[in-house]
Amino acid sequence: MTFLIKEFLRKYKLDDMEQTLTLKPSEKIEFLSDLNNLMSIINRIFDKLCNISSLRGGQILMALAKLESFEEVINKADVQRCLNIDRREKLYHAFDYLKEQNYIKIIKKSPKFHILKINEKDNPDLILFRELVGKYWISPEEGKKKAMKWKELKKK
Repeated sequence: MTFLIKEFLRKYKLDDMEQTLTLKPSEKIEFLSDLNNLMSIINRIFDKLCNISSLRGGQILMALAKLESFEEVINKADVQRCLNIDRREKLYHAFDYLKEQNYIKIIKKSPKFHILKINEKDNPDLILFRELVGKYWISPEEGKKKAMKWKELKKK
């Protein structure tokens, strides 16, 4: 079922400034479920948009946002694994582009690794982006792991 923002606003009367949002306990569960579905749909849109670019910059931003949700230190190899890409050379241009556009920061640079972070200080919108992607996006690595688990369960 496609869930539109207009339907969400109309259903809970969020566009009416004269009413307050009062929900019964059962309605709160439904509200949170609808909100969760809406966020999941928004995240699928992010995923589709990030796969359009040939530079893979969007994919790298999504991977960084996902990894920052549960890891302190992220390097280029972590991003490569998260995106399930076999060679890091496929990502070099995208890393350079994102750094030039000030979307990512390189915290520490050595000959063997770069520690990366999303530049939320100069791009405050990326804070919400990171939160949504961290919670709802399924990375290619996670998708592969789920498929392997499903394959093993199917064999049994």
